Amino acid sequence: MADQRRAQHLSYVSSLRLLADESLRQLAALMPHYGERGRIAEEIIKSALERVLPKRFSIGNGVIVSSKGQVSEQIDIVIYDNFFNSPIPSAFGPSVFPVESVYASIEVKATLTPKELDASLEDIKGLREIGSRKHVVISRYEDVGGSKKVVSEKRISTVPPRSYVVAFRQRGLGRSYEDFVGALGASLDKVDTHVHGVCVLSTDWFAARKPMSSPAVVVGQEGEALLNLYLSILRGQQNFAVYPMDVEAYLENSE
Repeated sequence: MADQRRAQHLSYVSSLRLLADESLRQLAALMPHYGERGRIAEEIIKSALERVLPKRFSIGNGVIVSSKGQVSEQIDIVIYDNFFNSPIPSAFGPSVFPVESVYASIEVKATLTPKELDASLEDIKGLREIGSRKHVVISRYEDVGGSKKVVSEKRISTVPPRSYVVAFRQRGLGRSYEDFVGALGASLDKVDTHVHGVCVLSTDWFAARKPMSSPAVVVGQEGEALLNLYLSILRGQQNFAVYPMDVEAYLENSE
């Protein structure tokens, strides 16, 4: 039985690897269009995630807001819960996502420079602040007078969305993976935030900050960067609880 489970696991990872390889082939075929690199990478990654993420999640783009009126920068890829919650559609552009509905954000860059990396981490820091106080409703069954009754309780969740940066190429972050890790760690310490993954496609690099590390400890690997990105997103959703947003919290602050 253990061997069978291991074979199933290896088959799943192999399938993800094939999907990552397919994404890279698509990128290689379309990358001559230099001015469109960021947008092309964005669409290919969206397409891959739509195939592997559980159907309770959907993918869009727009801004993320809190019940306090905080607003994020424009997010290239927003992975959000589409079971308990929904975005606020706009007829004039990108959607608006209550932070309670958001599982992860991905910024997509054509070229990642030290300045762009700092700016992306600043945006992530702002998003983590927005997501540090989420108003949710948790329901459970209680035995009342011999019958089951649904009881709803308003709570505050302090777990912000996961955050990623994906770039087609990099400039100024080093010639080796070790240089890149050092540059990312220095930027994380300067901005003082967390990132769940930074992926550079042209060099096949993936790295993330180890949780609770100070100064920043960067972990990851050179090779199979897209596979590691997809695996990180999939692993994270297994223990990331999403609940219905407390609509009343937004209504109270809209007056």
